[in-house]
Amino acid sequence: MSSSSAVPVQYERGKEVFMGMQVKVDERVLIPRPETEQLVRIVADICKKKNKKYSKILELGTGSGVIALGLTGLLDNCEIIATDISESALEVARYNLKKFEREDKIKLVLSDMFSSFSQGYDGFFDSIVSNPPYVSKKDYEKLDPWVKAEPRIALFAGEEGMDYLNVIISGGGKLLIPGGFIAVEVGYDQSEKVKNKFIINDFINITSFKDSAGYERVIVGYKNG
Repeated sequence: MSSSSAVPVQYERGKEVFMGMQVKVDERVLIPRPETEQLVRIVADICKKKNKKYSKILELGTGSGVIALGLTGLLDNCEIIATDISESALEVARYNLKKFEREDKIKLVLSDMFSSFSQGYDGFFDSIVSNPPYVSKKDYEKLDPWVKAEPRIALFAGEEGMDYLNVIISGGGKLLIPGGFIAVEVGYDQSEKVKNKFIINDFINITSFKDSAGYERVIVGYKNG
């Protein structure tokens, strides 16, 4: 925490509401935001339209577990592997999964991006979803103190804020079934870079979705095949 005067109210209360669920949050995890609810709804809608009996989803950087919780709330038939590089974040996610009785649908895995999926997962997932760290160096320096009280590892992503987005898009394709998709939340000024990264990595039907402020905030790309 940066200082006692910059403690987010959500941390003081130890909770936040996400998609109607009161989830536990503290200084170990990012505070969920409305843009991430949009990401969850978009992924669920795509999965429903595909009309598969079962969807296998990989979530990268689960934090408090809200994306996985939101998806299992909207999709009857899905199984999610939710990862985080932080064991302390996974402890919070574990608490929330138990609270909402989703431990049978969501498996938590300690992993640095794709590091735990090097073998046995090629062509395995229907979808990869992530709200990764995406704040650039210049934007991180300008953040309000109470935002900087959140875990730096969950926010900061290098000079252009693209470090993790680049890893997800360049490494995710081989883990997807043909026609599977990656959906990511991105920064307010990153949509063109992200769409270009999808194109370079042979994704098709790249689609963007605007948030309430008019920024392209969620980008989806489909594996060619």
